[in-house]
Amino acid sequence: MPAWKKFTWLALVAAGTLLLLTFLIWALCQYGTAGLLEVTGPIRIIFIVLACYAVALPLLAILDIYIASRRPSGKIRLPSTYILVLAVIAIIIPALLLGWLVPAPSQRVGDKAVQLLMADGSGKYGIPDMAVTFWTGTPSQNTLKWGAGGTSVSIREEKLSRQHAFMLRGLQPATAYSYNLNDGKDVPFTTPPGKGQPLHFAVGSDPHFGAATARHDLTGKMLQQISDPAHGYQMFFLLGDVVELGFDDSHWQQAIQALSATTSTMPTRPLIGNHDTLFGGLNLDQEYMYPQQMDVKSGSNRWQRIDVNDVHFLMLDLEWGTQSYSAEQASWLEKQLSLIPREDWCIVMSHCYYYSSGGYWGLYDWYDDKEMINRLAPLFEKYGVDLVFSGHNHLLELLQKNNVTYAICGAFGGLPDPERSYVSPASMWYLGSCTAAFLDVTLTADNATLTFRDPGYNQLKTLTVAR
Repeated sequence: MPAWKKFTWLALVAAGTLLLLTFLIWALCQYGTAGLLEVTGPIRIIFIVLACYAVALPLLAILDIYIASRRPSGKIRLPSTYILVLAVIAIIIPALLLGWLVPAPSQRVGDKAVQLLMADGSGKYGIPDMAVTFWTGTPSQNTLKWGAGGTSVSIREEKLSRQHAFMLRGLQPATAYSYNLNDGKDVPFTTPPGKGQPLHFAVGSDPHFGAATARHDLTGKMLQQISDPAHGYQMFFLLGDVVELGFDDSHWQQAIQALSATTSTMPTRPLIGNHDTLFGGLNLDQEYMYPQQMDVKSGSNRWQRIDVNDVHFLMLDLEWGTQSYSAEQASWLEKQLSLIPREDWCIVMSHCYYYSSGGYWGLYDWYDDKEMINRLAPLFEKYGVDLVFSGHNHLLELLQKNNVTYAICGAFGGLPDPERSYVSPASMWYLGSCTAAFLDVTLTADNATLTFRDPGYNQLKTLTVAR
């Protein structure tokens, strides 16, 4: 056999092995992969199969060479067809996967619509500073004008950029403002109320924009209800899994375009979910949901404390569970909890749940997360956290444990979970197989009223929690 054929055979085996190993190493190094493999059984099996393939291919090639060398002729007869086929498959599979996943975070699908996002910390007058954010497919330099009562402040970007965030600082409470970009149409918004006034906000989670199974029509109806002035919402919180595939920029474009009608006129804070961070999606989430131009006063672009007078929101980065609960975040959380007066409202929000009913799906127990409970619930109880809101499980549930009220509101349009086979001992009320609902929250000095509402604004369940 000609030497070039032997060389080609060996080169294909080496290329297949190296490409498989490259994909596995790259995937394992991506933010969020640890949680993905721990929680998602089918994905874990795929990774194990690919790892076995990467190890087996060169071993099979060595075995084939050894067997060929022992033949009576004493000559190595290469290539063996089955090894050649395995090597070609080993090249094709990771090449397709890397081609699908790796370039996506560096590619963008057109412009991203405008949003009004709340920043970490509290502003000068007791309410959060905010940012008008958007992203353009080509670098641009923009001017924002904003103000209230006939006054106007003009801000011009210093240089051309694709990522844009104009900070609005020193906002007065309960004040009607407006802003416009490049002398375009005025966009009105009203700031949250001052101290001692009721605070009314909406919470949703898991719309999964980009998923064929999601009901984006119902998500749209809920967004309309939240932005309807007649309902009087003052803030909106979206607790993660905004998109189905975090690495696919077209999902982000679809999500932000759909959200913008609400999130451009109402102070909004999105959190990170496990789907949002998939294989490089963290970069896109941070660019679109907490751009680097936004202020960070106490936390980071992944976890924040947002204060509205004597109501304190702690927004955590807990995606699959405690895998993303770093020592830095844990230290920050306990410090912030220790600084919040006991007489103030303290609300924790995260994507992943703590207590929850559910079932055994995808080789994982999707209910009462023991690690989340063991590591975080004692802090909530020690420092007097009042309310904890989460998503992740696509259902509605109210739970109470040791004077802390938990709410699962993961029904903002994503595919509903199967009916529960496990009932959490902390459960007070549960509604499974629910495609579309959000949580309506009203806080007064003494009470919190939690109401689940469907896309038609019908009341599904109300719970009043006394201080």
